[in-house]
Amino acid sequence: MTRNDLEELVEAHQTELFRYLRFIGADYALAEDLLQETYLRAFKSVAAPGLDDLNHRRAWLRRIAHNLFVDHCRRRSRSPVSFSSEEAETAEVFWKSNFYRYNEGFGCMEALEECMKKLSTSQRELIDAFYAARKSRDEIASSLGISSSGVKAALRRIRTALGECIQHRLSEA
Repeated sequence: MTRNDLEELVEAHQTELFRYLRFIGADYALAEDLLQETYLRAFKSVAAPGLDDLNHRRAWLRRIAHNLFVDHCRRRSRSPVSFSSEEAETAEVFWKSNFYRYNEGFGCMEALEECMKKLSTSQRELIDAFYAARKSRDEIASSLGISSSGVKAALRRIRTALGECIQHRLSEA
């Protein structure tokens, strides 16, 4: 593989691979590290698939990233990320069947962004606190003056509404 081939691989697949690593359980920093290691392994690989075949190239890069994630989880038995081969295969099937149908996941992300705009300010703050700030339900409940089960129910309602909105937007595309 030449340096130009590597540059093309990175440009074409880095966003997709990063999303995949996050999807299978890597936190943000780990996904960045594994993404770099994936491309290093790809560059050093003697058995690279034909770079003109998009599907083989995607699968090959995902497999490298997947294996690096598995190795990381095995080395870090105290890692908060739990891992099983069965869950990884389920994630892989889900990834292929759901995200590739919608422009490699970009369509899903665009739909999510548009649906997030429809949420009320308090709903967005709740989603941000739970997912972006990674606050626990108890922490959020305490700051909002509601019960933990109230936060859980609100998050469930918001996720359901977002899921329905995303499905609606994708079916229109």
